[in-house]
Amino acid sequence: MSRLRALPLALALVAAALALPGAAPVGAQDLASVRAEAVAWAVTQNGHRETGTSNCSSRITRWQRDMGLRVPPCRPWCGAFVHQAFKRAGLRLSARLIDPDRSYEDAVAGRRGLRRIPIGSVRTGDLLFFAFRPGLKASHIALVRGAPRGGVVRTVEGNISHTVRLKTRGLRYAVLAARVSG
Repeated sequence: MSRLRALPLALALVAAALALPGAAPVGAQDLASVRAEAVAWAVTQNGHRETGTSNCSSRITRWQRDMGLRVPPCRPWCGAFVHQAFKRAGLRLSARLIDPDRSYEDAVAGRRGLRRIPIGSVRTGDLLFFAFRPGLKASHIALVRGAPRGGVVRTVEGNISHTVRLKTRGLRYAVLAARVSG
């Protein structure tokens, strides 16, 4: 068979193989569905509260240990909450999420499964970074629940007044947006 005739046949076989369930490479998961699953799990945690103002509870401690961190000491846990949401959806992210300032740098550089995106283009399962503490590029991470409307976006966040909360935030307060890229 000539090369010109073999090429369409080879392309058809490759296309058919890619269409088979389970034939896609491991890293080619449908990340949109993973992000949606992460948000769905996170929303079920709404209202979970740490013990007092300790940054600890049995659940939060488990989330931090699932990141590979030694606990105690308990740490601010917004990143552990986001990490756990993606872990429950089947995707393990970097333990650096415990530190929003370092994760900010990872997103800007496109490292550790994070990729910077325009703040106004966030959608379900994307991350928003906020700088609530002076001197840091970012001090808090939120998980986006849906596309922005009218300059605001709905989020689910850990460690807001010591609790997991559903919030609505103005986009102008975010300092960076990132998409989980695997």
